[in-house]
Amino acid sequence: MTEALRRRIYSLCSAYGRGKLDFVLNFMDDDVDFVSYAPVTIFPCLGRQRGKAAVAKSIETIHAHYEFLSYLPIFMVVEESDAGVIVMARLKQRATERIIQTLFAQFVRFRDGRIVEFREFLDSFDAVEQVLGREIEIKPNGS
Repeated sequence: MTEALRRRIYSLCSAYGRGKLDFVLNFMDDDVDFVSYAPVTIFPCLGRQRGKAAVAKSIETIHAHYEFLSYLPIFMVVEESDAGVIVMARLKQRATERIIQTLFAQFVRFRDGRIVEFREFLDSFDAVEQVLGREIEIKPNGS
């Protein structure tokens, strides 16, 4: 199971990066619990999504706003039906043509060959700076 799941995750990452959303959604449970821990004011299509239809809309929105230049799993741990994956992504923001490069840490739980739970973390501070095209100035309280 472990090697088969590893191959499935590579296939899913490849399909996701190429915009093959039907392939990706085919492996989502109808009731999937999807959370991408990202600031929703900057990435409104992320955050918590419940169910395949909501995840589909989120993925479609992401691909409408960003061209995926690469989306590669660079580290993976698989145990039974659970996986932890680090993905290196290079995206081009369609509106500004800015290149955004970030790492995603993803934790995925499968049941009966389908994703039932998905958690994603990213260095959201760095990603926001790249999307905005500038550094964010942080001033300590009282300054």
